[in-house]
Amino acid sequence: MPLSNSFFIHLSTYAFILSIFKQALSKYADVIQRYSEKGISTDTIEYAITYVKEGAKREHILESLTASYMGMQLMDANMLLEELFILNGGEYKKENRTGYLYGAVFLLLGVLCSACIAYTFISGAVWYKPVLTSIGAVTGLLAGLGLIVKSLRGKYRDSDDPFVD
Repeated sequence: MPLSNSFFIHLSTYAFILSIFKQALSKYADVIQRYSEKGISTDTIEYAITYVKEGAKREHILESLTASYMGMQLMDANMLLEELFILNGGEYKKENRTGYLYGAVFLLLGVLCSACIAYTFISGAVWYKPVLTSIGAVTGLLAGLGLIVKSLRGKYRDSDDPFVD
């Protein structure tokens, strides 16, 4: 019985996914090997890798790694986290996402209010609540641009308290 084309498509898809997975693991393989040679368990290193990828705060990861059940020294934990954050793309990579979100929402508000003002002037219609619309346009545009620029510069940070939303 000849094999169908869909079999080969599925096989190539699985091979592609497997190669991506191997590339992701090989990025951290050197770090895992180096710290395993120092006597640190692989589970502890994988724990740190997982939480660095998730974007957890440095202090929370350090607190867990230096706890008695993990058994790492503070200096080793700091060095491990430095390397993992560098491999992951930076420590604060995920911490300014809400700055982008709030900036986009404010910009949307500003653009909508500005569009209402422009439509009113172009069509000659009656301007409904001109003060409120003008304040919304100016505030939305300035606050949105300000938050996005602040996030791009890395100055916007989320709260350090993990239980505050």
